Amino acid sequence: NTFGDSALLSLSIALHQPAESIALLVAFLKSGMPKPDIVKYLSIFSCMGPVGVAIGMAVNSFATPIVDATMLAVVAGTFVYVGATEVIPEEWEDPEHKWKKFFSLIGGIVSIFAITQYTMTLESS
Repeated sequence: NTFGDSALLSLSIALHQPAESIALLVAFLKSGMPKPDIVKYLSIFSCMGPVGVAIGMAVNSFATPIVDATMLAVVAGTFVYVGATEVIPEEWEDPEHKWKKFFSLIGGIVSIFAITQYTMTLESS
């Protein structure tokens, strides 16, 4: 409910959505899916972000703080679970470029930490 929270959420979505779309596109291309189907599914995927934000804003307008906190915990937990059990292990199956992958992962973690610290300074201002 503060500028810092809004900035963090906006930046998170803005940085995550393009990367996720590209990863999904690569997975579809590797599977041999026909291009019209790829366009259809990526279009649906692209619409889900704004739909989710709209639903979240609607629920947040009348939800109690415990409902808001529970929704945030479920979303964050799901995000961490998928990353830890699907994405990261799949990347480490192929030993090629393992150090680049490792440093990219560390760079992402450090970036998220830095963004979080920056938005916390915005809140205290």
